[in-house]
Parts: sequence; C-alpha cells; structure tokens
Amino acid sequence: MTGNDMHGNDRVSPLLHTLGRIGALIGAIVANRTAHLVAINRHEVRKAASVLALAMAAALFAVVATVFAAVTVLVALGEEHRAAGAALIAGCFALLAGIATLLARGRSSPPAS
Repeated sequence: MTGNDMHGNDRVSPLLHTLGRIGALIGAIVANRTAHLVAINRHEVRKAASVLALAMAAALFAVVATVFAAVTVLVALGEEHRAAGAALIAGCFALLAGIATLLARGRSSPPAS
C-alpha cells in the first residue's frame, strides 16, 4: 500500500462516520415522528369509539322515551279514543321519518360550488 492510499483512507473515514451519524439522526427523527403519528391515530380511534358508544346509548334512550310517550298518549286518551291516539302517534312517527329523510338527503348531496 502506498502513502497516497493511506492518506485517502484517512479522509474517507471521517466522511463515512459523519454520513453514518446523519443517517442515524434522520432515522431517529423519522421514528419519533412515526411514533407520534401512531399515538395521535390511536387517540382519534379511541375518541371515535367513545362518540359511537355515546351515540348508540343516546339512540337507545330516545327509542325508550318515544315508546314511553306513545304508551302515555294511548293511556291518557282511554279506550274510547285509542284509534285516534294510535293514528296521532303513527303520524308523528311518519313526520319524524320524513324529517330524518330530508336531513339525510341534505348531508349526502355534494356541496355547491
């Protein structure tokens, strides 16, 4: 091996060492950011699951309240007006279904430009 070859290796070694440190630094930054994004994603999934569970509980309570209201109307009207009470309750349900349909159509339509 000549003196020039030894001298060339002395210059390359610090360069390779510096490149290795830069690569390790970039790898650490990417790993840190990835871990941060995964944590954010997990938090969002937990939040969505919580919202879904609360929405289902609210829907269940709304159904129970509606049934209670319907039974209360039928009992309050008595035997002689039971058919009118049932028609009134059916009309209210039809009205609620129509409103829900209109709201669903409004949400599914593309935004106006």
